[in-house]
Amino acid sequence: MSTEKKTRYRRTKADITEDIRKAAVDQVMKRGFSASLVTEIIKKAKIEPPVFYHRYKNIDEFYSEFVKGCDYWFSDIADKAMKGSDNPKEQFLALMEGLQEALKEKSVMHELLRWEIAEGNDTTKRTATLREMFTLPLADKYNALFADTGIDFVALASLLIGGLYYLHLHRERSTFCNIDMEKEEGTQRIEKAIKTFTNIIFSFLERRDTKQDVAERMRAKGIDEQTIKECLLI
Repeated sequence: MSTEKKTRYRRTKADITEDIRKAAVDQVMKRGFSASLVTEIIKKAKIEPPVFYHRYKNIDEFYSEFVKGCDYWFSDIADKAMKGSDNPKEQFLALMEGLQEALKEKSVMHELLRWEIAEGNDTTKRTATLREMFTLPLADKYNALFADTGIDFVALASLLIGGLYYLHLHRERSTFCNIDMEKEEGTQRIEKAIKTFTNIIFSFLERRDTKQDVAERMRAKGIDEQTIKECLLI
């Protein structure tokens, strides 16, 4: 009777790293970052504790590396929005719609945002700060675009973005203003509101450009600056 030795599958270092990552995703989605246990990640990844601790000093060091692969979502959305059109209004609308679409999906990013709000540690501070640094060029762009309109575009946009964050992070707890983000009707209302918000805000830009065009025509007719200001209230 012949016997064959079963060949044992040997995982590469890359395989083990990926198994640890998948195990962490599983734990974070079930428990959140703060309640996830390194012992459960080790068990799920089917490794011995020394294998984990050879790579990472502790769970905090692991999370510091782990979240780097989860936090490119906003830059990806922004990059797609900026490349999709040269029109600033269309770019902003695509950015907000992309953010809304991304937040609809339950993800590690959801848990990272919750963790940032709930706890202040080196990892959450770093991820929040890096995301903020990425948005600064966009903020500068729109600040310059809305100069002389009397509208603080970035402050208004921050209210919209913050509102989207809260609506989605809160949706499993309760409705908000009777809007149920767990239902398609609720998300459609918010998507319609995003378009309305964008149209209203950019109407101030369009109004300014129209006034400037009229002012130039009046100057060409020889009308003095004081009269132009009085007529256009600029």
